Amino acid sequence: MSGCVTRRGERYFGVGVRAGLIGALLVCGPAGCGSQDGANQEAAPAGPIVKTAERGPVHMTVTAEPGELTIADRLTLSVEVSAEEGVDVEMPEFGKDLTAFAIRDFREAPVETVDGKRRWRQEYVLDIFLSGVYPVPELTAHFTDRRKGEENVVESSVSTEPFEVNVRSLVEGEFDPTKFRGLKPPVEIPISRSWAWAGWGLAGLAAAAVVALIGWWVVRRMRRPSVEFIMPAHEWAFAELRRLADAKLVEQEQVHEFYYRLSMIVRMYIERRFRLMAPERTTEEFLVEVQRDQRLSADHRATLGAFLSSCDMVKFALYQPGTREIEQAFDAARDFIEETADRAPRTEPERKAA
Repeated sequence: MSGCVTRRGERYFGVGVRAGLIGALLVCGPAGCGSQDGANQEAAPAGPIVKTAERGPVHMTVTAEPGELTIADRLTLSVEVSAEEGVDVEMPEFGKDLTAFAIRDFREAPVETVDGKRRWRQEYVLDIFLSGVYPVPELTAHFTDRRKGEENVVESSVSTEPFEVNVRSLVEGEFDPTKFRGLKPPVEIPISRSWAWAGWGLAGLAAAAVVALIGWWVVRRMRRPSVEFIMPAHEWAFAELRRLADAKLVEQEQVHEFYYRLSMIVRMYIERRFRLMAPERTTEEFLVEVQRDQRLSADHRATLGAFLSSCDMVKFALYQPGTREIEQAFDAARDFIEETADRAPRTEPERKAA
């Protein structure tokens, strides 16, 4: 409860600071703050990179947009394959070939018929955290041509050429440190007395509102007691694992949902056990923080990284694991929780005055 109050207080403070900065910028503008000669215009976004390939009755297009980006941007990679009726297509498994990019989102459209041809579409939303030039490997779609009957089935594939994506740093080309001018002297802005009194009045009202808000929050906090119940993180996680097993998602061929729930159980266990904000972060961001936390051994960090990566392959890269792999993932989650559990004596629930 105290952590929640602290974060809420920080949020209110952050809002006040941002409001003050906005006010300062508004005042600085008309006062004639110094500017840089020849300020750089923001570069126009680069056009998309398009790669096409065709073999027999199958045509494939890969589009990366934007063609050049910064580490603050996301890359959208679209894969579209069209084929004539009687041709079945197996879309590329792009996720397993990624090295530098992290899959933020993945969407696959239902197969549709356009102009007498069937069309398959996939879209990846990718993150990159370091600047540089990164390769996007060739993408291969396999297809089976049954247009001449089952006795003359043809199996083949079509591949696009690999290409590179340039990721720029946020600070590249933003300014030249040798071309700054000195600040201009301050310019006095005449303000009528009526506007000055109005400003003081508004400031007074804002201060009164803040004081009233703080007073209301303190009274509400003092009147409502809080109940603190401490349940060991490992007990909660084992209960969730039992619920997941009882759901029989794998038997219902809901493997994606099984892996999603399994990875969330492990992430939320880590948040409860070690106070690390696991659920809200990507796998890459979370593993970076885990490497700095010495409460987990090197073996546990390696096991956790392999486990989360395998879950991401199923959730985002359309990887289809076998029965043995699914069992190993479940066992890895259970063993990790068992080996890192805090088995200190359990405290009884107690009621605290807020």
